[in-house]
Amino acid sequence: MSTQPAGFGPVFDATRRHFVHWTPPLWGPLGAATTEVSAPLPGERVLDVCCGAGSSALPAAAKVGPTGAVVGVDLSTSLLDHARTVAAEQGLANVEFVEADITQYSADEPYDVVQSVFGVFFLQPDMNGAVARLLELLRPGGRFAATVWARDSVAAVGGAIFDAVRELRPNLPTTSPVTESAKGLDTESKLRSWLESFGLTDVEVTEIPLRVPLPAEEAWSFVLGTGLHALILGLSDDERERARARYLEFLAERGITEVKADALVGLGRRA
Repeated sequence: MSTQPAGFGPVFDATRRHFVHWTPPLWGPLGAATTEVSAPLPGERVLDVCCGAGSSALPAAAKVGPTGAVVGVDLSTSLLDHARTVAAEQGLANVEFVEADITQYSADEPYDVVQSVFGVFFLQPDMNGAVARLLELLRPGGRFAATVWARDSVAAVGGAIFDAVRELRPNLPTTSPVTESAKGLDTESKLRSWLESFGLTDVEVTEIPLRVPLPAEEAWSFVLGTGLHALILGLSDDERERARARYLEFLAERGITEVKADALVGLGRRA
């Protein structure tokens, strides 16, 4: 899979039905928890980076109210379409969803809050450069919030599908720029130091513990509804079925019945 931001759009386009299925137990709670930390106020402007189906942009829009505004940016056409549908159902006229490469995004006026839920490590090949550019979109004193996976989160399930695919594709890389970037932020101290390296002040890190049940009949849907989907995109139909069967075997052998989905939300202010 390409490490360029534009390469991720098709991955998440392919996940729509399953991504939406996992929103109530997974993406929704973590998105809502992020907005509790970033705490948008009535009348504020919010930029939601890599917004997906709107799990953090929609609660932000509810918080800023009709006098505020939220812009969600993502590369997945299908997830953005879903976000627009939900916004209309909830009567949120103050949120706009834009299909764009966030590393090229610009705005006419600064934002009060820039937030990203599981998005910053997809800003490849230069995550730090991309985030520095995003911070320029903040007003002085504005808040930046980044939600990342805590150490070992999703690791057991990810390891099972990785091992299953590796049996079919022995040359499958053992890591990726996205994975390495995520590992570099997976503890409170790492995330805090990273935010402070940008000159952000009043940095705080909030732990969000979450366990999501993973019954056997739902396990393959989890792969299809997350970034793990990237591992199977290049497989033939026959290979996918073989990977699915082997993955389920690994889950059973390893006693994996839930997903560790603990997250960290880092918050800092632009000086």
